Amino acid sequence: MPYCCETVLKPHIFNSTNKTYCKCSLEEYRSQYCVPAFSIQSHQRCSIVCPPIRLNTFNKRSFRSEKFRLFYERGDLPCTIHHTTKGQSLKWFIDNIETLNIDYYLPIFTDGLCEIKYPYSFIALQGILDLLEHASHKIDIETLSKLILPLKRALYTNNPIVISRVLLVLQKLARGNDGAIGIALVPYFNQLLPIINIIKERNEGKFYQNQKQCYIIDDYEKNISNEIVRLIDKTLIVLEQFGGQDAFINIKFSIPTYEQQADIKQLSNAQIDTMVQPFMEI
Repeated sequence: MPYCCETVLKPHIFNSTNKTYCKCSLEEYRSQYCVPAFSIQSHQRCSIVCPPIRLNTFNKRSFRSEKFRLFYERGDLPCTIHHTTKGQSLKWFIDNIETLNIDYYLPIFTDGLCEIKYPYSFIALQGILDLLEHASHKIDIETLSKLILPLKRALYTNNPIVISRVLLVLQKLARGNDGAIGIALVPYFNQLLPIINIIKERNEGKFYQNQKQCYIIDDYEKNISNEIVRLIDKTLIVLEQFGGQDAFINIKFSIPTYEQQADIKQLSNAQIDTMVQPFMEI
């Protein structure tokens, strides 16, 4: 019997002999069962309405990629992991990455951003960064539209590691093709930035709450919220810098707390890092 059945008061049953109401016996009380709310069964005598299920929308979610894992296990991706003394990198099976069909491979690698297991997570992120570095000039509007849905799915995981990867990809994507991709990203701000705004407000609240508490917490747990907020602020500045004249208006519409502190169009990457420095010291 569910716990909710034990916490309710005992119902009164009408006794036809004495024509009075009396309380249920222990056996009758234990025979009660939960029924859905707003149903015909809720009007029955030995039944109680079950309380609604409590859902936490900010829990971590696990999404499995639709195409990336299948393509990797089948051996259709033209790359593999190369282990060296300096670390790991991707080894491509072709000499020139620019010859790849980026309209076909870039959405597949972007679909793997929601993965958290190795080696899927490493290959997906490093593959996107390599393609954007060598073949960003081949990205058109049709290819860009295929990347929005995988990016949104990765943001909905509520995993700090996955979210930080998405923010790094957005920064690299906005800088691609000498800033031309950043201008093309502006119409998609209304799909990506509302989720980023929720993540930013939630992590800012967590950080200030942990700052007021007295008990000792782990250094990683203390700094992870601050790190995500710093990445979000830097990503917004990069999107505004390479997004053209309408970038600030669209960012302000989705994130009302964002403010333009200087003329972003005339700043270099080193100056942008200097602007973000105060957020790192929070």
